[in-house]
Amino acid sequence: MRTTLIALLLALALTGCGFADDSPEEPTTPAVAGEADGAPADAATQEADGSEEEGAAASTNEVMDIVPDGPLATVQLANGSTLEILGLEKLGKYYLYLHGDLNGRSSTIISYTRFQDMARWDAIIFKDENNFIVTTKQGKEMIFMNARLFLGSDSNDTYAFYSFNDDYEKVLVEVQKSAVASIKFK
Repeated sequence: MRTTLIALLLALALTGCGFADDSPEEPTTPAVAGEADGAPADAATQEADGSEEEGAAASTNEVMDIVPDGPLATVQLANGSTLEILGLEKLGKYYLYLHGDLNGRSSTIISYTRFQDMARWDAIIFKDENNFIVTTKQGKEMIFMNARLFLGSDSNDTYAFYSFNDDYEKVLVEVQKSAVASIKFK
């Protein structure tokens, strides 16, 4: 009698669990002040929260990019002269885009959208324009072979960055990749 009762209770429990809805609920967007029944908020509220008039929501995951004042890096040219990098020209949203074989492994891509990430590097030492070593401030070395580095320019032949010209004006300067021996970050 007890086993029959336990078997019936177990069958009832399994049947009851089978009808439970395990699907996740649809996500709901939080109500914005000034909205009623799906009507858009007034223009002052939209401007305050940074949304555009077309209704495109601004990203809530944006991180501040803090670029320090003063020289950011020094470029050592193959002829022995140096240039101070005062600012970097972005390629779309990237400061630097790099792809190549890292430490003899498969292809690797590095793309930095924040200067703080790139500032963790100590230097880029070029053997030639497609083979170079990146050293970090923690003492690590990353050896890139058959690589392409794009810095300020999407050209395969030049790097671009802001530096002083002969009149001490901050201008965008393009340097041949083959002429660069190293880039030392500050």
